[in-house]
Amino acid sequence: MLTSPQLVERIRSANGDTQEGLARRLSVSYPTINSWERGRSEPSAKHRATLEALAAELNIVSEMKVLVIDDDPITAELVRAAAMDVDGAVTIDSALDGWTGLIKCGAMRPEILFLDIMMPGIDGLEVARRLPEIDGVGNLRIVFVTASQSPDVLARAHALGAAVLPKPLELDDLSRTMMQTLLNPTSP
Repeated sequence: MLTSPQLVERIRSANGDTQEGLARRLSVSYPTINSWERGRSEPSAKHRATLEALAAELNIVSEMKVLVIDDDPITAELVRAAAMDVDGAVTIDSALDGWTGLIKCGAMRPEILFLDIMMPGIDGLEVARRLPEIDGVGNLRIVFVTASQSPDVLARAHALGAAVLPKPLELDDLSRTMMQTLLNPTSP
């Protein structure tokens, strides 16, 4: 469950509201919203229920699960660092190969998958092709990460409907991708 500061911040981000705008929407004062967002006070049960209903309307998830499948363990650490910048309500796991990644994907059922394309064994493209066979990952958002500049490889990744981030990964790109997923979990 999201903390009150996380909930208020995500609602404001999703709506583009200022603290004053959200205060008007909820019929409370601006200092009240400010206090909730800074964690100095908690909303009443009635206001918490209203905030949760508004979050549900905006498709705001309470916790995001992220899986990283990459033979380079540094990628998982970069994703972990970016997640801490985005929100504390992110659970991250990683796998160093495609087979282990497929197993973890079925067990974890993540919302977002950072998937290296070039790996020994089965590559990321093959992992992505096999994902529909796993129950419970229908809304999984795949983000390929690759150092490859091959037009063929990039075209095949895009043909699978996935975003592609170039290596070396930038924390800002990772954070932006995760925030977009938090605010709009059904986007491709």
